[in-house]
Amino acid sequence: MIINDLKDVNDAQLLLLIKDGNELAFKVIYNRYWKRLFVYALNILNDKGLAEDVLHEIFTSIWIKKDELKILSLESYLFVSAKNKSISMFRKVKFSEIDDTIIENLSLEPEVNNDLDSADLKSVLERVTKELPNRCKEIFYMSRYDDYSNEEIAKHFEISQRTVENQLYLALKHIRTSLKSVSNFLLTLVISWLS
Repeated sequence: MIINDLKDVNDAQLLLLIKDGNELAFKVIYNRYWKRLFVYALNILNDKGLAEDVLHEIFTSIWIKKDELKILSLESYLFVSAKNKSISMFRKVKFSEIDDTIIENLSLEPEVNNDLDSADLKSVLERVTKELPNRCKEIFYMSRYDDYSNEEIAKHFEISQRTVENQLYLALKHIRTSLKSVSNFLLTLVISWLS
């Protein structure tokens, strides 16, 4: 059997074949969706390598978990997976870049090196943001790390802009309170970056 024999087979039938270990069915699905998923992930990540990594994770997961698959709509499943994995990867990369930028700037100041090293700073920032309630944390990340406007965040969560502003206020208040144990210089620097 060659790929052309399966090119007109629908997704549901291909999934059944994949559950039976049919590699050709897997290749058909890969060829059918790869390009569209790549463009979709690339629009979120703006990085070809990261977009390829996302697709690799998705398709590898499908093959590895083929016995457990319970997918009603393959196309929906693939695009939701691509969206979620891309956003997750974007946040990881963006958060890491922001941490590194802050740390590079701080390392220029000798008084900070006496108080806190870069590993300590990363740890403090990660701990403080992880303590936020889930919705508040998501809004904070979208605003500060993903550069979404309050209006865009409100539309995403289907809430008012005022609610977004309140959540950002609460997040910043929590972060400011949590950072009081850090040196005054560091506190001023981090708060000026957050505001």
